[in-house]
Amino acid sequence: MSISNTTATGRPRRANRLVALLLALSAIAAACGSSGSDTIQLGQEPLSPGAESGEVDSSAAGEAVNFTYETFDGGTAAFADLPDGPVVLNFFASWCPTCVAELPDFESVANDLDGQVTFLGLATSDRTEASTSLLEETGVTFTTGQDLDGQIFRLFEGIGMPTTVFLDADHQVIRVHSGVFNAETLTETINTELLS
Repeated sequence: MSISNTTATGRPRRANRLVALLLALSAIAAACGSSGSDTIQLGQEPLSPGAESGEVDSSAAGEAVNFTYETFDGGTAAFADLPDGPVVLNFFASWCPTCVAELPDFESVANDLDGQVTFLGLATSDRTEASTSLLEETGVTFTTGQDLDGQIFRLFEGIGMPTTVFLDADHQVIRVHSGVFNAETLTETINTELLS
């Protein structure tokens, strides 16, 4: 008796596996393209399936934070070495369309504020080449680095990508938001939370 490599429908088993893989990839692409925070880490499961965009009840709130991150030239930098004053920390990735869409708005607001607030962008669970290309394409000039394994992202308990953390002048966490900002809402949040 020989073992057949086809299913009852006559299709090869490999074809069924390929169809299942393609369906899974389509679901992942749809999640990453949503306007909420149902996006994924590169090559991993969704950060939080079904999560809505909005405020995160992070245990980091009210805490002063410090961490080191990788720079794009292969070195490391410390959060504590950022200039004194409030900080906007944005987690982004090239594989997340909503992250890509908001980066030019972050650049615009950073320029408008002219040093009143420090901006730090961390490419999260992304390939270095893809991140550097994205920064060039979007014209980002504020300080950026890498969170290659998403470990820093997890410190703030974000529920999806993009996630933005607002820190006061003492570098204490004021607010963690998962979801997209445009220039207007970002400016409003900064004025209310950090500059009032």
